[in-house]
Amino acid sequence: MASPSKRVSGRVQKRKIFADEIESTPTKEPALAISPAAKDPVKRRKCDNAACRGNWPICFACASEKCCGRGYTSRWYHVSPAEHFCNECFEFFYRSHKEGYSTYAAWKTVWSTYGTTEASIRVYMADNLLPYWAQCNKCQKWRQISGDTTPVADFFRLYTCGTSASGIKRVDLIREKMLLRFMSCTTYMKSSPAWPFLTAYFPDKLGMSPTDYEVFSETKSPVFHPYLHPFSSYDEPEVAGSVPPDRMDSEEMAEFSEMCSFIPMYLAIRNICITLWNLNYKEWLTKEKCAPHIICRGICRVYYIGMLDRFLQYLTHRRLINYGLLSFPSHVSWKPCVADKEVSVIVVGAGIAGLSAARELLQRGIRVKVLEARDNTGGRIQEDNTMGVCVGRGAQMISGCTNNPIAIMCLQAGIPVKEMSEKCNLFMEDGSPVPEDMDRRMDFHFNAILDTIAEWRKNKELSQDISLLSKFKEMHQQFLDESQLTFTQDEETLLNFYIGNLEYACGSSLKSLSSKNWDQNEEYPQFSGGNIFLPKGFAKILLSLSNGMDIEYNKQVSEISYDGDSCRICTVNGKTYEANKVIVTVPLGVLKNEDIAFSPSLPEWKTAAIRSLGSGTVEKVVMRFESPFWREKTQHADIFGHVPSENSKRDFTVFYDLSKVEGVYVLMTHLTVDCVESFRQKTDDDIVATCVDLLKSLFPDQTVSKPSQYIVTRWCCDKFARMSYSYIPVGVSGEAYDHIEQELDDKLYFAGEATNRKYPQSVLGAYLSGLREAQKINNSVGD
Repeated sequence: MASPSKRVSGRVQKRKIFADEIESTPTKEPALAISPAAKDPVKRRKCDNAACRGNWPICFACASEKCCGRGYTSRWYHVSPAEHFCNECFEFFYRSHKEGYSTYAAWKTVWSTYGTTEASIRVYMADNLLPYWAQCNKCQKWRQISGDTTPVADFFRLYTCGTSASGIKRVDLIREKMLLRFMSCTTYMKSSPAWPFLTAYFPDKLGMSPTDYEVFSETKSPVFHPYLHPFSSYDEPEVAGSVPPDRMDSEEMAEFSEMCSFIPMYLAIRNICITLWNLNYKEWLTKEKCAPHIICRGICRVYYIGMLDRFLQYLTHRRLINYGLLSFPSHVSWKPCVADKEVSVIVVGAGIAGLSAARELLQRGIRVKVLEARDNTGGRIQEDNTMGVCVGRGAQMISGCTNNPIAIMCLQAGIPVKEMSEKCNLFMEDGSPVPEDMDRRMDFHFNAILDTIAEWRKNKELSQDISLLSKFKEMHQQFLDESQLTFTQDEETLLNFYIGNLEYACGSSLKSLSSKNWDQNEEYPQFSGGNIFLPKGFAKILLSLSNGMDIEYNKQVSEISYDGDSCRICTVNGKTYEANKVIVTVPLGVLKNEDIAFSPSLPEWKTAAIRSLGSGTVEKVVMRFESPFWREKTQHADIFGHVPSENSKRDFTVFYDLSKVEGVYVLMTHLTVDCVESFRQKTDDDIVATCVDLLKSLFPDQTVSKPSQYIVTRWCCDKFARMSYSYIPVGVSGEAYDHIEQELDDKLYFAGEATNRKYPQSVLGAYLSGLREAQKINNSVGD
């Protein structure tokens, strides 16, 4: 049987380009009239659709020998204001004794098998007989394309019409925003590049034709980078940075309200844009790159391509495409909103929050100056290369690499990354290995207790909050009492490792953490995937973000006045700056210590939030040894762990092998500073000696010599940081992040990880907070 997409006979040769004289008319004429343009009186009929703006319809199908063409028919079937088919062509496919019926029936079988929408004659006509439209790359005029095969993207990309004829007037009928209101059916996409990634869905629900044989029959493997997962699945938790391919969210409906009645076509275009960028995430996606892949029959293709700039601008604003280290290209057909008036902004701090904010503002044409107290960029991202490998004194790891903008920036900049193995061999303090089955069992128990705490807190008021450590011990004991199970001493001791590891992740002892809100960010979609380590650090990202930026170093800000028409910023060395707006990106510890005086003083609700949120401190100890004495026992694993014998010894729980060069053997571990004053009293030698003694006990059969080099960080003593990252103490909620974020008087803005409720305690959270504040300012000056 012939493909139902093919024409049924040579009658299709009658098919011709629609007459140019179909124009909109403001006057209401009788439905049946004599054509004033005809030389001889010819009876013609207008479309019965009251909303149709077409004057004299012409049949696009020309399928029946009795097709009326542009003449009279007993009924016109409306597809769009510029597209109709006559009753004779309708009968040709609808009546079972007609030649076209078998072709329609075969098409209907396929459509009903792979689609969900009604397989009507009108849909058949739109899916098979409507002509394609292409825009000439030379004259930019739209031309109707004859032919039965589906054009490929390269055809549209290279198309030239080769004629000097004027454009077809029917195109004017589809230029208005509300065109879709006048369409009676959807024309579905063909050869969509998104299909290979969306095979779990019915194609017509996503605006794709269910009869697209050429696409559906091909076997294609997904080619997205493993760190890119742009489409969420209906059977998995929502992933940050992804969208459900089969529905619009409320924000999309508000932005594209005119498409709410044609949701599948919105989804088709949006999914194509997202797919194309994720396949080529190192380049800016433009209208010119996207348009050839918008392949559908009918003049509505002109309308869809006319909307592409809106789609691209919106998706870029949502950071679903064109994000990371990409800059607005000079030839892009749309630009971000730039203020009409001259606006200046000073950013306090050149950490990643400050750099992301400044870069975003610069790309919007706003004057920006960055004041940095240190002599370099990065803030709490500081790196040391004196050991022969890059050692991150602060951040050097990315948690959750899937769709993570920081991970994508690494890919765009060609920065090498190392995926961290989930395997972590554990050793008791005497060096004996922890059996894997015990590790799995106690790991499950530990997480089960945390899940139980999550259930307990659902209906609890903030006044009922207690420390996570107390609640954990209570729930653990309750489990033992109710189950009548007992754990061995080693199993009980193993819990100290999991507690210590969680303290490292949270930046605080569990004695201080809120059991009700310690992980409140999990209420929001998070970036999934494994953790990645940056062997060469963040330097290249910082350099790319700060490129071309006006940064003044060694400028510690001491005072910010924001009570006048502009803001005045003073530094400790007496220099003064003025700007319309200020973004403060200093760490929470600096705000807590009141190192910057604000005039007028910050409101009580903000200072209360600053005081209430915790300043966590995690310090690193990095040691270079003459030999990799640990490798044989750890089986060359990148990570190994130490199980503390007592609650008071929960430091140095995890060791990372940073050795990348033969002859350079480096271990890194960490400790959570529960008491800053006690930590300050210890010398670096004391801390390293304690760590070496522990390694000797873990590897009793090896010779563990004194390290040839070592680094001990002291973020708690760093006057420009005074912390590592924030945490939520007992009696505090995630609203503290929101209060610290809140801008004041449309002049004073705040960014940094401690202002990001969704992604605190991370480089990512700091980066996104800078973009957020830049967008606020852009919206403010653009009003």
